[in-house]
Amino acid sequence: MVEHSYTTYFAEIYDDVMKNVPYQYWSRYLKDLLKYYKHQPESVLELASGTSNMTFKLIELQFINRITALDLSSAMLAKAAEKLETKIKNSQDFNYFFTEENEMSYQLEQGKRQLSINFKALNMTDFSFENKFDLVVSFFDSLNYLTDIDQLKNCFESAADSLTKDGLFIFDMNSIGRIKTIEEKSFVIEGDSYECFWEDLVKSKENLWQVKLKICPDNDQLPCFEETHSERGYKIETILRLLKNSGFKTVDVYNAFSFAKGKNNSDRLYFAAAKNEGRLQNNQGKLKKIYYGAKNRIDYFLVSLKYLF
Repeated sequence: MVEHSYTTYFAEIYDDVMKNVPYQYWSRYLKDLLKYYKHQPESVLELASGTSNMTFKLIELQFINRITALDLSSAMLAKAAEKLETKIKNSQDFNYFFTEENEMSYQLEQGKRQLSINFKALNMTDFSFENKFDLVVSFFDSLNYLTDIDQLKNCFESAADSLTKDGLFIFDMNSIGRIKTIEEKSFVIEGDSYECFWEDLVKSKENLWQVKLKICPDNDQLPCFEETHSERGYKIETILRLLKNSGFKTVDVYNAFSFAKGKNNSDRLYFAAAKNEGRLQNNQGKLKKIYYGAKNRIDYFLVSLKYLF
């Protein structure tokens, strides 16, 4: 039964509202980034994991044996855990699993592979783990939700502290150019059991984009729920400065879903950061970079067509 709270109800309908997000394509791009940087992480920390749609894509990477999915919302994580249990029970992929009592922690067995998955309700501006990770990731412009520059700095410092020496921090952000050029508009998303009234507001001088949501369940016993989501755009130079002040020695910036250099007027940006100064130079070279770039441009075009019509 859905509780009378916005966060709980939104967690229930989140996947339906975001059903057109091409998670599979985002996963393929991440795989190409990992291949290019010759990185096969055994352990991964995902920040702002939500209902874990990308976490499930990380599970598919056979070289990973430990995943921690971190989110501020315990309701979103509870939904993610519910989805994971359903997936495991209805799948032949894993022949054994168990959960730790009173913990959203899972131990899975897939042939010779032993995989642990942990859901943690923590703030991405302040986290630490005794066991470090080979890879820290964040998707879907989640870091833009850190609208105060000190919050972003704290997140980067926590990420650096959570990484192994040769680990990578890979994340995406909406660019400052995209934030400034979002069109103010309103529309309605009609679900099977709800209506979602969506309004985009832009404060260009503050580099701020706000989404006002009003979600009305098709149930007279439940009230409508309202919340405002805010994202701030940052210049690339600001992100690079914060990363380097947080302990990252080298950073590559890409125009999202390509291997072209990212710019402030790019739509979405991807950052690959490392604490080891020479780590990003350990890659597959220019020819592979051209290949992955062309491959992802074609993929992006095909995915754009799919969601256009």
